[in-house]
Amino acid sequence: VINQGGVTYKNQPWHRECFTCTNCKNSLASQRFTSRNDQPYCVDCFARLFAKKCFACSKPITGVGGTRYISFEDRHWHNDCFVCQRCRTSLVGRGFLTEGPDILCPDCGKREHYHERENNDYTTDHRTVISYHHRTN
Repeated sequence: VINQGGVTYKNQPWHRECFTCTNCKNSLASQRFTSRNDQPYCVDCFARLFAKKCFACSKPITGVGGTRYISFEDRHWHNDCFVCQRCRTSLVGRGFLTEGPDILCPDCGKREHYHERENNDYTTDHRTVISYHHRTN
């Protein structure tokens, strides 16, 4: 019986001390949490176990501070981390070039003698910018 201080999750009552993270078992009462497959997780465990990792800073990309992020091929970036590797200019909403693992703005790419064709695709959840490039002589 829950006499006081209970928690409701998925329309089910829980004792505060029984409502815990599925992974670390720390209490989730009065904490921010999220769920996966109807299982509750603290923010830290969810980020460590399930979130995409930013290619630039290696930190998890979570909904904290917004859910917008950039994806290209198998790489993902926080909006703030998606910058030209040479001049550090933000590339959010812009075309870009790739040079190995590096991403470059069109200006720095032109200095490297690249030719760019781009295709920008935008959704409300995230932005995917795809660029095709060819080295010119």
